[in-house]
Amino acid sequence: MEWIIVAVLVLTTAGAGGYAYTLQQKNKKILADTENFKKTEVQELARKYMKEKFNDADEEARQLKDQARQFYEKVKNQYRSQLKDIENRQGLIENQRKSLERREVELVRKQNEVAENQKQLLVNLEKVAGLNKDEAQKKMMSEFEKSMVSYKASKINEIEKEIKVSSQQVAQQLIVEAMQSISMEYVDEITVSTVEIGSEEMKGKIIGKEGRNIRAFEKLTGVDVIIDESPTAIGLSSFDAVRREIARIALEKLIKDKRIHPATIEEQVNKAKKEMLHELEKAGKFIAEKASWFDAPHELLSIMGRMKYRRSKGQSLYEHTLEVIAIGEYIARELKANVAVVQKACLLHDIGKVLTNKIKKPHHHISGDIARKYGLDPVIVNAIEAHHEDIESQSLEAEIVKIADKVSGARPGARKENVEDYVERLESLEKLVYETIGDKAEDIFAVRAGREMRIVVKPSQVSDDEAMVLAQDVATKIKESGVFPGNVNIVVVREIRAHANTGNS
Repeated sequence: MEWIIVAVLVLTTAGAGGYAYTLQQKNKKILADTENFKKTEVQELARKYMKEKFNDADEEARQLKDQARQFYEKVKNQYRSQLKDIENRQGLIENQRKSLERREVELVRKQNEVAENQKQLLVNLEKVAGLNKDEAQKKMMSEFEKSMVSYKASKINEIEKEIKVSSQQVAQQLIVEAMQSISMEYVDEITVSTVEIGSEEMKGKIIGKEGRNIRAFEKLTGVDVIIDESPTAIGLSSFDAVRREIARIALEKLIKDKRIHPATIEEQVNKAKKEMLHELEKAGKFIAEKASWFDAPHELLSIMGRMKYRRSKGQSLYEHTLEVIAIGEYIARELKANVAVVQKACLLHDIGKVLTNKIKKPHHHISGDIARKYGLDPVIVNAIEAHHEDIESQSLEAEIVKIADKVSGARPGARKENVEDYVERLESLEKLVYETIGDKAEDIFAVRAGREMRIVVKPSQVSDDEAMVLAQDVATKIKESGVFPGNVNIVVVREIRAHANTGNS
């Protein structure tokens, strides 16, 4: 019984194992089929996607190719158009060249014809008029001069029109030059300074008991104190502008302090001298920098600064020197000269004038000694000493300094002169012109403060050519005489007037 049960169990187990094996094989097949199906589907989708992308790429490439072809056609058309334009221009230039060549040939031909006509005219003139060549030329010149009458008349009309157009500008220029040429003398402004003191009581304090304060003030400052009838002002007089300025500063300090006695006077004068020294150094440094001399010796600055308080013929020496520096620098740059030499020479050319009351030498010699003392270049020294022409110029720079000095000093309005000196100078100028021309002159006028001599000559005695020569002779005579500084413009007027009357037949 037991072996039957065992056998049944064995059979049952074997059958279950076989069924399980069969089921396992079926599952593997199903999985394999599923994987194959998925791979196939993915590959199909990939092929479709790739196909779409390739199609898109082909379309984009086709579009780019079409655009490139269109751009190429556009550029090609533009190139053809430009090439055609160039060919047209070349053809135009070639036509113009040929036209110019034809004109040149024609011009040469006409010139030859004119030459032949001139020769033939001379031959005909000799035959018809019985004149030789020289006589015929004289006659031709006479005819030519007559033909120039109309030309001169037209030029006169043109000049009159130009004068009308520029009359406003000329009028403004004449007004400016007239203002510059005004010459009035104010001695008080040069030698006297006025200080407002506020009250008559302050004037009494300044005078002091029995005038002791004034005496102390005058002794310390070296100026004359002018007590006039004005109750609120005091005058300070001195030929030395530096002393006068020190006195003015000291007096203003005393008035402000209100403690006025010899001790305070001495104290304030010493303070004023220190302030003045500082002001002189400041002015000297400024003018030295204008001449591009930035390392000028310190002890020379105060001497240069004194030019601010020195006048020559009414002209400020300081302003004159600044002007000469600017003019000299400009001329030097234009002529490619040594600008640094010209600037320093212009700066120091008149510095000796501030020391002429102490050193008995011509001011330009003193200026030269100062330049030597500070070791400046011999070219600079010569340019300084030669600007008054008693020493020979040895360089272009020296001539430039001389010219700049004359331009600044001789321009209208630069320097103030006595009215008598001014009138006498112009009268001498007119007299010199009369002596040069004689009876050929109808009128002579010195205008523009002597800068222009206007000479009206007798047309019956002076021809047009003679008028030009006469103007040059007068200019040379004035220059050689030295009657007038600077340039004088000579204008010779030869006027012919024709008169007629309608009552005459």
